[in-house]
Amino acid sequence: MHLPPPEPRDSELYTYMDPVHAPAYFESVDDMVGPDPQQFTELAAPHDQSENSQIFSPDTRRLQTQHTTEGYRDGITAGKAESMQAGFDEGFDLGAELGLKAGRLLGLLEGMVAALRENSLDSSAHMNKLLSDASKELRTEVIFAEEYWTSDGSWKYSVRGSGDDGEILMEDVAKEHPVMLKWDELINQEVRKWKLN
Repeated sequence: MHLPPPEPRDSELYTYMDPVHAPAYFESVDDMVGPDPQQFTELAAPHDQSENSQIFSPDTRRLQTQHTTEGYRDGITAGKAESMQAGFDEGFDLGAELGLKAGRLLGLLEGMVAALRENSLDSSAHMNKLLSDASKELRTEVIFAEEYWTSDGSWKYSVRGSGDDGEILMEDVAKEHPVMLKWDELINQEVRKWKLN
């Protein structure tokens, strides 16, 4: 319980000590009694940092710093979550298109090698070499090498859009990837050579 100070008597002398301008050894009792309403009006007016540090107790400054830091971290986390999701969505679509294209090319080569081997044709060694080379070049590490992509995930090679108004679609980016173009052409040569559908 906090009692008000007694009224001064004529024979006694009382002094008042302002906590804001108190000497350094004076401990503020704001934590027990509550903040001084004067502080809120003083905070509304612009002050420099040295004045604010005199108004707040060390605990208040520590809490303010802690909440500022936590707010900053929360903001960064929320921002990352939003941008990461958008980046993931775009990257997933593009990666799926590239994976499907590479898988289709490898599947065609494997089918051709199996057909030649089954029919005991002389060109099966050539096709085995082609399949081995394709397996090395159509790996994820090669398809997503720095020579084809910027650090933000954009492609470095030219792509013509096939969408409305020349819009570039993910399938266009996959189809015109230099590695895909190379193997698409090599496989088409073999298909024409062997007169396959």
